[in-house]
Amino acid sequence: MRKLLRQLGQPERGLNFIHIAGTNGKGSTAAAIDSILRAAGFFSGLYTSPHLVDFRERFQCGGTVVAEAVLQRNLRILIRKISKWPKRGRPTFFEATTALALQIFREVKVDLVVWETGLGGRLDATNVVGPECCVLTSLGRDHEAVLGRGWKNIGREKAGILKRGVPVFSAPWPKAARGVLAQAARRLGCPWQVVRPLRKGRDRWPLAGAHQRQNLALAVAVARYLGFPDSIVARGLDRTSWPGRFMSLKGRPRRVLDGAHNREGVRAALATWREQFGDEPARIIFGCLRDKPAEEMLREIRGTGAQVWGVQLQDARGGDPLEWKIRPDRLWKSVAEAMEEDREVPVEGGTFILGSLVLVGEVMRWVEGRKV
Repeated sequence: MRKLLRQLGQPERGLNFIHIAGTNGKGSTAAAIDSILRAAGFFSGLYTSPHLVDFRERFQCGGTVVAEAVLQRNLRILIRKISKWPKRGRPTFFEATTALALQIFREVKVDLVVWETGLGGRLDATNVVGPECCVLTSLGRDHEAVLGRGWKNIGREKAGILKRGVPVFSAPWPKAARGVLAQAARRLGCPWQVVRPLRKGRDRWPLAGAHQRQNLALAVAVARYLGFPDSIVARGLDRTSWPGRFMSLKGRPRRVLDGAHNREGVRAALATWREQFGDEPARIIFGCLRDKPAEEMLREIRGTGAQVWGVQLQDARGGDPLEWKIRPDRLWKSVAEAMEEDREVPVEGGTFILGSLVLVGEVMRWVEGRKV
């Protein structure tokens, strides 16, 4: 990664970063911080992954996706550099995309970059920057095959984004992970604050669910560290939006789409449904990637008593519903087929669609294709 950046002229230099790691809530926290920065008059950059529909979603400049011309110009430069490397040693897709983000943000001259890790933190491609502050969102036991088993190993990898003397704002972590974080913060001399969720305190939050009050609280903590007044913070929060997170689709009965993709995320999504509507969904459409804990998520889903439909995602990493140990009530070869059937034969108690951000993207493309 560093070799690639040297060949690109060190695009990370001269940029200011707010670096975010964690398991759940990174995107929502990043979106809220970005919205507050824009409310304060900054021209911000926002780098997140994965995209839902359009690759350009990963690179937002001042609240809008990067212009196609800017993307293509920087992509050509990147490809020209990488094509000269031996095939076996070329950067991964995410490493190349991360370098591309830095090129774009340098060209358009953003004031601050809200910078989301891809996987883990310590060895992540994003961990090549010197941030103004670090943000650690809630943990889940995702990717243990890569990060190591248990909270201690997961916490160690996430805390790997800490830099000497740089302030850290963290969601509450399990005890074993919190101990690792405290040790890293002491070793590096990082001021460290555990941020509790915002109190309910208002009729409506921009992002639904108790778990989102934790993500918004982290954004508020960063904003206060940067010195923004409460009026700016409130305006930024009110304008926060993040597609695919408890997103209602048009029409009746209700259909809600959420990108929850691990046990903790599914549990939070189901709690949000109950909080919003007072009961359980009547039908759940579920699909996930192969490396995700399908059985753990399905166990949470089965606890609702809902009718469960399993879908095959049109992605090379998509999990096969036939291999799940907890079997859905019905299986579908595609998201489109399941959504069509749900539209034709709706259930009065509503349908909840969750299990993967890839699933969210496929549903959004189906909605766009139908213009509904």
